[in-house]
Amino acid sequence: MGPDEAADPGGLRTRWVLLGLAYALLAVSTLAAFVQGSGAAGVAVLVALSAAAERAHGDAERWGRHMAQVRSLARQSLTEARRSVRALRPEPLEHSHLPDALAEMTRRWAEGSPVTPAVEVTGTPRPLAGAVETTLFRVAQEALANVAKHSGARHVWVTLSYLDDVVLLDVRDDGTGFDPSSADGSRPAVRAGEGGYGVGTMRQRLRGVGGSLEIESSPGQGTVVAALVPALPAPDPVEPM
Repeated sequence: MGPDEAADPGGLRTRWVLLGLAYALLAVSTLAAFVQGSGAAGVAVLVALSAAAERAHGDAERWGRHMAQVRSLARQSLTEARRSVRALRPEPLEHSHLPDALAEMTRRWAEGSPVTPAVEVTGTPRPLAGAVETTLFRVAQEALANVAKHSGARHVWVTLSYLDDVVLLDVRDDGTGFDPSSADGSRPAVRAGEGGYGVGTMRQRLRGVGGSLEIESSPGQGTVVAALVPALPAPDPVEPM
């Protein structure tokens, strides 16, 4: 135990440390619960440890034991969170940067298809937060699925643009197009959630990372699916606690 910890067992510094760990573990546990239905137990344990540390006010030895348990639980939770994030991340992004993964996915999508694709990257590519890259990749997949199923297009252009504060993804086709304002959803692709590929699904994904979606189309003039996300950088590696 360091001199600072001995000087303030269970005091104000302790409470701030425990509060910070509580928020971190709550976020981790929420993610774990979303992925595999678990994680609430970690929060319950941390609450119990926090209460025990409070009761250890003035006892440096007991306070040190409780803090060691908190650190151990935090390390375990961090490991679990990393497993959960890997489970959510598309396999191509495990081995490639987003521009390369997007180009390879588009190439594979076009195999055996009458649609000719073109992929362009503008700006300076840089690593983005995993959730942002995953969202852009999934939106591109969904937009291309719509092209194949509904557009009757002969060409599709996928453009990934890195700007200072945002990243743009455009998927444009020269297909039949549709009227986005049509109340009855004249093109099946615009019906939110249909087959997991609706506009509603894409919007929901993008809102989850602070992004937005715009659809531009008209009958006979093709369609543009335009996604915008904040250019959140990939986090620095977490140092061992």
